[in-house]
Amino acid sequence: MKKWRSVIILGIVLVALVAVYFLLKGQETAPDPQASATPDVGDNPDAVKMLDLERDNIVKITMKYPEREITLNLEEREVETGIQQEDGTVTTSTYVEKVWVNDAFQVEQSTVNNILYGGVNAVTKRLIDAEPADLSVYGLDQPVSVTFTDRAGKSRTIEVGNTTPSGDDYYVRSGDGKAVYTLVRYLAEYLAPSPYDLIGKQLYHRQDLTEEDMNELTFHRDGELVFSAYLKKAPVDWLITQPIEITANLQNLDRFLRGLSGLKASRVVDDRTDNLAVYGLGNPRYVLEYTLDGRPYVLKIGNKDGSVYYAIMEGKDYVFAVNADDLNYLDTPLRDVVLFMVYVPSIYDTAKLVIEIDGRTDVLEMDISPELAEDDVYLFNGKAIRDKEARTLFRRYYQGAIAISGDRLDLEARPEGEAEVRLTYTSKSGEVTVVELIPTPDGYGYYAVKNGKYTGLVLGKRELDKEDKGIRKSYENFISYLNELEK
Repeated sequence: MKKWRSVIILGIVLVALVAVYFLLKGQETAPDPQASATPDVGDNPDAVKMLDLERDNIVKITMKYPEREITLNLEEREVETGIQQEDGTVTTSTYVEKVWVNDAFQVEQSTVNNILYGGVNAVTKRLIDAEPADLSVYGLDQPVSVTFTDRAGKSRTIEVGNTTPSGDDYYVRSGDGKAVYTLVRYLAEYLAPSPYDLIGKQLYHRQDLTEEDMNELTFHRDGELVFSAYLKKAPVDWLITQPIEITANLQNLDRFLRGLSGLKASRVVDDRTDNLAVYGLGNPRYVLEYTLDGRPYVLKIGNKDGSVYYAIMEGKDYVFAVNADDLNYLDTPLRDVVLFMVYVPSIYDTAKLVIEIDGRTDVLEMDISPELAEDDVYLFNGKAIRDKEARTLFRRYYQGAIAISGDRLDLEARPEGEAEVRLTYTSKSGEVTVVELIPTPDGYGYYAVKNGKYTGLVLGKRELDKEDKGIRKSYENFISYLNELEK
């Protein structure tokens, strides 16, 4: 019994292996679905190869639509690209490549590649009518026709009409013939893109631009200025100049910089610039002016339609759509793009800080290196500080001064009166910056003024008394320790 059981098991295994072999064999020889959609001329008496030109020899494509004609030529053009050097800087380089061009607009290269693919692979499926009496039945009275011309001047035309009732194919015919055939849908649609599909979705002169290529940005919303900013010091020191002068919050401003530098059209919608009101672009809600890689751009954004916004860019005579997710910063308020810190100089760049507060004056002089070396200079009211812990508390007192920050914006205020707190910074290069805190009339706190100019920031009195980094607490800890050292 045991012997027969072993034989049966071996038989079952053998059958299974044979079944797997034929299954795999069948998968290896199964026809590719896309390949089968384009019949071989020899397999089908109705199959006709519609284009007898070599793809690599085609240098001109003429698209003829019922309402217009567009010519595309293959030419050598210089293309710009950015090359990052070993020191991190990026230089612009150019190279020559063959691209499809049109005098009126930048051409979408992928669309032209699809047209070429559709042409060289266009093999008809079925003969419908050898002598059509009425071409309008097939949509071939006003077809989309594409004419390919090679280097020798030889031309061939393919006309594309309507879809068949099943929707699987299109009616087509050769430009020099009468017979109507069907062509598989995807090839026909490659051959007959809309005029707008021919227009390039790339909006800038280079495709590899990043936020680091931007250095100016002005943003208007609903006809009013939200902010204007520029790159004060590369790579990340951005300054808001309007409606107030204040350091930018780079974390939030970066959403604008990344979004705009990488902006692309999802599709072209209209090339009639006299029809802008339809898209909310007669009086656009958002206007962004910026400089990217040294070139100025003006982007106008109008209505939102589902998941896209309609937009237009100066210098480009067409309306395009942009994915709404790529413009998720458009409703950002001013308060989110400003840094609420009043003034934040590095201690390593500062030579002197004079603090006038609570009726006293403290003078902090310093020459401190990032390595915090033993020979660094710390002077408090003229007295050298050498104790390690005292030096740490000295730096915390300095940090308490630069940590002063606003908690709200008030652009309408006009500060008046004497300052209750004054901080005078002198950099190692000799530049002097004065920060003054002037009491608000309601007793809430202070207006922050820098170099005699109101910053737009208001801070509560509690800002100076914070337990963790308030300037008063930092002073108390420092003085308490110094007093202990003197005992």
